[in-house]
Parts: sequence; C-alpha cells; structure tokens
Amino acid sequence: MISFLQPWVLLGLPLAALPLLFHLVQRRDPPSVVFPAVRYLRQVSEEHQRRLRIRHLLLLLVRTALILLLVLAAANPTARGGAPSSHTPAALVVVLDNSPSSGAIAGGSTVLAGLKTAARRVLERATGADAVWLMTAGGLARRGTPAELRTALDSVTPESQRLDLGEAVRQASVILEGERRPGGIVVLSDFQASALSAVRSPVPVTAARPAGSPPENAGIGMIEVGPQPWAAGGGTLVARLSGEHAVSVPVTVAIGGRFTRNTLATGGTATVAAGDLLPGWWVVAMTKAPDELRADDERFAVLRVVPAARARCTDLSRHVAVACQVLTESGRIRAGDDVALERLGRGASIVVPPGDPSGIGALNRALERRGSGWRFGAFTVAASSTDSSALVGRERVGRRYRLVASRAGLEAGVIATAGGEPWIVRSGELVLLGSRLEPDWTDLPLSPAFPGFVDALVNRVARGEGVTLEAAAGDAVPLPGQATALVRDGHRLQVEGGAVFRPPVPGVYFVMEHDDTIGSVVAGIDPRESALGRADKDQIEGLWPGARVIDLGEAADAAFTAVGRASLQTPVLWLALMLAAIELVLAAGGRRAS
Repeated sequence: MISFLQPWVLLGLPLAALPLLFHLVQRRDPPSVVFPAVRYLRQVSEEHQRRLRIRHLLLLLVRTALILLLVLAAANPTARGGAPSSHTPAALVVVLDNSPSSGAIAGGSTVLAGLKTAARRVLERATGADAVWLMTAGGLARRGTPAELRTALDSVTPESQRLDLGEAVRQASVILEGERRPGGIVVLSDFQASALSAVRSPVPVTAARPAGSPPENAGIGMIEVGPQPWAAGGGTLVARLSGEHAVSVPVTVAIGGRFTRNTLATGGTATVAAGDLLPGWWVVAMTKAPDELRADDERFAVLRVVPAARARCTDLSRHVAVACQVLTESGRIRAGDDVALERLGRGASIVVPPGDPSGIGALNRALERRGSGWRFGAFTVAASSTDSSALVGRERVGRRYRLVASRAGLEAGVIATAGGEPWIVRSGELVLLGSRLEPDWTDLPLSPAFPGFVDALVNRVARGEGVTLEAAAGDAVPLPGQATALVRDGHRLQVEGGAVFRPPVPGVYFVMEHDDTIGSVVAGIDPRESALGRADKDQIEGLWPGARVIDLGEAADAAFTAVGRASLQTPVLWLALMLAAIELVLAAGGRRAS
C-alpha cells in the first residue's frame, strides 16, 4: 500500500488540468485560403492537420502526466518493502545482547564479535534522518547518530548482567511509542532458550541469530556453605555445576586466598571439607577448568566463623525449646547466658511479648530502662504474612503487637516486616519480635525452617550481624537498614541504609556499619547463562508473534525493510525526467511542422 509523507502537497493535483486548459485556449481552425480547387493539395492539407492533432494530443497527455508525477514526487510517496538504501526516515532500536553468554568462543571468535559486526552493518544503513537507539544487556538504551553509535560499539564487551530478551523488546516498544516515524526493533542475540520470554510488540521485530550450534559449556552455578556462622570446627562446602557438565570436572577451592583444595565435580556436584578456621570473615573462591565460556568458571561465597552462641534452653515455649535442643545437639548453641531467649535478660536478649496482655506495660518500662529504641504498641489480630526477607520467608501472622519506635530515625533497626510493618527489630543488644513463637500467633514454629530461624536469631541477629545476601550481577539487593558502606577489594562505597544495591560485577561486597562488618553481598553470574542451548525458529515465533527470524548475516538488509516503508520519490522523479525529455521532442517536432 502506497502512502505519502507530505500528503498536503496532493492539493496541487488539479494543476494537471492546466495543459488541457492551454490546449483548448490555443486551439484554432486553419485559415480559409482562396485557392484553385486542386484535389491533391486538399488531401495533403487534411493529412497534415491529422498529424498535428495526434501530436497535440500526445503533448497534452505527456504534460498532464508530467505535472501529476511532479506533484506526487513532492508528496514523497512510500511503499511497504523496497530497497533498504532507499528507506524513508524511520525509528529503530537495535538490541545488542552482550550478556555473559555472548563471551562464549565459537569458530575461533566470541559470539559477541559476530553480533557487533551485524550491529555495525545495520547502523551503516541508517541515515541522519533516522532515530536510532542502541540497547545492551545493561538495559539502558542510548540514542545517537549512526556514526556515534558505531563508535560506541567499539567499547561494548560482555557484561555480567543477564538480559531477558522479552523484557528488552518490551522496553524498546515503549521507547518507540512517541515516535511519528515508522518504528522497528532489531534483536541481535545468541537467543539462549533460557533468556527468551513471551512478548507481543506493536512494532515489527526482527530476530537475528548466529548460524551453527553453540559450544558445550559447564559453569559453577552455586556454592552451598551451610548454616552461618560456622563454628571453629569447620564445615563442608558444596559446589553445584550448571550447564552441560561432563562426567567429572576439576574444581579448585581457595579459602581466604591461602587454603587451596583440589577436587573433582562428579555428577554435577563437588564437595570439599574445610578444616578449622580462625574466627572472622572468609572469602571462598571456587574455579573449574576453563572452557569456551570463561565468565562462569569462577564463583564466590562468604564464610563467617565465630564460636557458637551461649544460651539456655529452659523456660521456653514448646516449639522454641525443641528447636533450641536440636541446635544444642548439633553444636550450633552452647549452654550459657550470652543470649536470653524469649525474655529480657541482662545481656543480649531476644524478647517476645508476654502471653498475658497485662504484662506489656511492665515490659515496655523495662525496655526503656535498658535504652531500647523500640517498644510494644497496640495489639492486632488482623491476618497478615511476613514479607519475604533473607531471615524469614512468607509465613502467616495471625496475632501480633505493633512495634513502635520511641524516637525518629530508627528504621535502620528493622530486620523483618509483616503486612508492611516492623515485625522483628533490633536496638543495641535487644531483638524484639512482634509475635510469640507459638502456632496460634504465627505459622513459623510449624515450618521446617524454624530451627534455622532460631539459629539465625541467636548466632547472627542478637550479635548484630546481618546475613550473606546472594544475587546475580545486576539484580536488585535491599541492603540492611543499618548499612553505611560497601567494601569490595579494598574500595569503599558509601551507601544509604535500606537502599537497593545492584552489584555491577561478580564478587564479594562486605556490608559495613561504620567500621563494623555486619554482612555481605555475594554477586555472581546468573546460573542460567551457563546453558548455551539456543531457541529454534518455532520457539521464537511462538513467544514473539509476528517476529521475523533471520540469520545474523541478513540483519543489515532486513532492518529497515522490516520498518515497512521505502521511498518512491527517486523513481518517480526519474520517470518525470523521461516524460520531460519526450515532451521536448514532441514540442520541437510540432514547431517544425507548424
């Protein structure tokens, strides 16, 4: 279907009637001449007049068509398809997938090298009249001239963040919503099956993928360190491989950069026993034999080694007493009075509300004398659930006391929430829970994770230590409320407590409260990046309805063709030039005949 970029110019189409008007005005009958009645001369005259009429008619048609073509050319006609070099001004988002999997080596070069070459050729087809964006795995789309974006390609390297291709197409569609020019999206990716998600785009999408099969690959997808903190006796580290792993893969484990162990990962799992370690924070680095994708050959973990907390398992509610006994038998709790459970003691205390509501006032006064910044507020029976956090998952809370800060600025002490309100808080050595640890208050005591929850309260929260948070590079991680800085490889980054942090690269980021280490954030490559298996054409077309799936080498030709409009102005002008030449020949012949 033909359309026009300047349709208002079509108002000049009535000008095509001018040749007809001039023809009628200039029309005249041959003069009558007194001449001898010679039949031969009369016949010659009639034939001459007939040839003139034919020439005038041709001139009329040619001039009318010439004016029509000039008006149409001025209106800049376009049609769907056509040669990419003659496309009309368009808006194009080029999605370049430089996620970790693009660093895989295939055919002697990285996958990203082929993707960048295709992106460069697409940008070479763009003109200054086009609006062009370049989007990479970081999720930010950069707009610039074709030359600027080609220069930007030189600095594109494999990033640590995973790219959800469906989400990238959705963001690109939002970018093009306000564009008047016809828009399109070109996705240049290895099209990992794990990175493909469903999306329906209102603009044409071209999916360009490399030919051939991806290389086999295995990576370290996870390191399990067990309950934290470790006691002085050591523990066991478990590495789990991701991707397509062989029967056995050599794995090297380094603890604190000094203690090295070598083992074989069989069946996708490697187990390493770590002996006695001195109290403190220990960084664990696990590496495997290199393969075609190096980004997932190393992963980190953090160990916290401290002596087990001392607490007494007497005079406790039934479920807490059972959990305490289990933890004592496993060496996670030692007998002593360092931490008071379910009561307010002289030192570190984990305090729950009393079973008798009349005792809440006396408890609040005792908390105030201890300098607590929190107290128990109004009682509520509104059903809610805990908000999932590193300490506790989603659990029903049927009865609770609201925890109220006695002064402003104590939000940093919130450890867990229920219904969006503080449910576990910490102030100095005191930890307050809004509910009793009994089934009629909350379902948490019935959960299989309850002993681990009590372990974390006694060994970490009561000591003022946070948890080790694990995330993929680029994912959002909520920091503890009391965090003031992050430290990685000796570099310190000031942060705001409770803010969201996105680790830019894999590694260990220690969470600091001034000069004290209160936790850590361990970032790694998303394990799904290790699975290099690619989605086939049917999978892409099924999840992206209407998308055009092509080989990477066809991207440059298909990019602007898919946008949908090719300019017809040049061929129309050439046709008008041909008609102008014909008009000159006819007009010159007519003057000689006259």
